[in-house]
Amino acid sequence: MIPSERLWGLLALLALPMALAGFFPGLGGAVLALDALALVLAAFDFLQARRVRLEVRRTLPERLNVGVANRVEVNLVHRGGGTVRVRVKDEAPPSFATEPDEAALSLKPDSQTQWVYRATPVKRGKFNFGDVHVRVTGPLGLVSHERAFPAAKSVSVYPDLRGARRLLLSGAALDLVNLGLRQLRRDGRGSEFARLRDYAQGDSVRDVDWKATARRGRPVTRVLESERSQALLICVDAGRSMAAQVDGLTKLDHAVNAALFLAFVAIRNGDRVGLALFADGVKAYLPPAAGRGQYRKLVDTLYSATPSLTYVDYLALFKELNVRLNRRSLLCVFTDFLDEEQAHTLVAPLHRLARRHVPLCLSVKDTALQKLLRTPPSGPEEAFQHAVASELLTDREVLKARVSRGGVQMLDVAPDELSLAAVNRYLDIKARGVL
Repeated sequence: MIPSERLWGLLALLALPMALAGFFPGLGGAVLALDALALVLAAFDFLQARRVRLEVRRTLPERLNVGVANRVEVNLVHRGGGTVRVRVKDEAPPSFATEPDEAALSLKPDSQTQWVYRATPVKRGKFNFGDVHVRVTGPLGLVSHERAFPAAKSVSVYPDLRGARRLLLSGAALDLVNLGLRQLRRDGRGSEFARLRDYAQGDSVRDVDWKATARRGRPVTRVLESERSQALLICVDAGRSMAAQVDGLTKLDHAVNAALFLAFVAIRNGDRVGLALFADGVKAYLPPAAGRGQYRKLVDTLYSATPSLTYVDYLALFKELNVRLNRRSLLCVFTDFLDEEQAHTLVAPLHRLARRHVPLCLSVKDTALQKLLRTPPSGPEEAFQHAVASELLTDREVLKARVSRGGVQMLDVAPDELSLAAVNRYLDIKARGVL
């Protein structure tokens, strides 16, 4: 039995005449009778609340996306007469952010009511939902009866795959314009023959197919597209600097989301995609391969990846790549440049790899430092923070300039732009025939 504010208010009102009973002897009996009546009414209210017949069921996706407000539905079935007031609270994993936390609902007789809330995981992995708790208020509003409906369920939190799913559902042409991507097929550019079409104004004379033109009696253009079945190796840094939080997720989470989106587009484009997860050594390696089965392996490998609180050994990574990669490949290295001492060991071996492969470095901008610099300091402590942030960003720019030399391409973008920036640069490299 959970007393309501109404019951406490009623008892408080009855306490005043009880205090006056010392001065008016005849008043005490009446007050005790009223107190007893209030308790009887509370007991009646509790029994009525207990008699309410409810069925509760939770519905949620088998796989949730990290950093995404996932939809969770709680369905309540009221089997009985009279309108019932309840408060509902779901037992979500403690690390999840839920909005709203609970809900006050009014259940009509013999009806089904749905409550929808959003659960936002901040980490990948396996998590457990508990029971659904419902507090039923009695018809008099004096007390409530709380009950727990068994609804324990284990869920998996995966990287944010919404962009890949959207591409998959958009059909053969892919919904590239709405997603902000460039075209996968670059007509008139590339190295593989795609088809013939009638000449259009603006076509290069070099693309005219003279034999087809002679046969058809009108100008015909030869259309090329980017070569397929090329190799892309995605290298994801899982070192200590990738544990830093940016816009609610770790830098590793942002890198994993972008890596899987890039892998999905590349596999759909007919290329072979591999993975190297590294920190103080290579933690996991998948050789480049094509097909949906390979994409599932990439998802399963990155699903449980967590930052290691260790230094990053770039030399160990590149030594392994020198041994494993026999074919010219596009190397997409998702890493961080805030740890200057470690990142300096990246430059020389990366430049050596650029002689055989096409390296592309991708990093997440530290938006917190940039935001700090945009805010004028209000005192000595803020001025010191400004100076430190400015020095860190200056060192980062110097390091980026060093990395960019020697044929290494560089992208340093905001977290919400990383996926699209990575895919668009991949498409650009394909279209220019660099591989």
